[in-house]
Amino acid sequence: MKPSLSTGWTAHNNDLKKKQVKLAPAERNHCVQKSLSSELKGCTVGVIHIPGGILFFKNRDLAREYLVNRITVFQSTPEIHTLKGANLQTGELEGVSIGVNRYRICVANTHIASTTDVTYDILCERLVNEAQQQRDVPRIVEDFMRHNTVQGGRILVSSPDWTYLIEVFKNVFKLKEIEADFVITNSFSLLPHQEGRKARQESSTNRLHVANRMIKNISSINALKSMLRSHVPEKGDLSICNHRQDGGGTESSHIIHIQGNSISWSSLMGHPCENDYHIIQLFQT
Repeated sequence: MKPSLSTGWTAHNNDLKKKQVKLAPAERNHCVQKSLSSELKGCTVGVIHIPGGILFFKNRDLAREYLVNRITVFQSTPEIHTLKGANLQTGELEGVSIGVNRYRICVANTHIASTTDVTYDILCERLVNEAQQQRDVPRIVEDFMRHNTVQGGRILVSSPDWTYLIEVFKNVFKLKEIEADFVITNSFSLLPHQEGRKARQESSTNRLHVANRMIKNISSINALKSMLRSHVPEKGDLSICNHRQDGGGTESSHIIHIQGNSISWSSLMGHPCENDYHIIQLFQT
């Protein structure tokens, strides 16, 4: 499905400017090759059930090189609204980092391991484009994994009535239905553990622990925003609002709010603690 609109935000030295952009392939490749020379380091993704719907969220954490030369692209059609993903190996913008479709199905991912294989963002794109009901999800995943070897990642797929956790690496995947509020960071729980840098593992573990504790008391979008802005145990590499010593950290923050038939998307560019969320209503007729 080709997007009818691409909306981009570019930032240099924290000077954010919103504009409509159409990126030529050569220009897009140049920008992303510069910005993605380091491996994506984090992300905090989750779903919280509220009366009549869900809050589905992602803090996207990236390396310093990406934040210096940032390009962030949203794609919107009458069927889907998504934030584009990026292949860290090729430097191409591709797939979906977080998205939702008009059938009230949300998808987002976190990073585990970079390889030369297909990125899990492409699987997320398939899911948000093709899934219309719960039974579609296992079928789409099985078909995709039958034909591809995939970089290591975790994917959360949620609607108000059900949630799946999917983990993929190479030609192996695991899928599990989740019945409660749920958060994922950057460590496998279904597939065998992948060793990473000690600092990254410590950050993943702390963000997961803090989020699991905080979501127990979250029943509104404002309370969720506070969590996504949190600095526990302190402002730095370990906090959900992520500030790394090398200049990397949270690149953007996103909340998909589904309440009955209403679907809205709140987002901000930069660190959540320093910026305000802007909301748009989706799929209005």
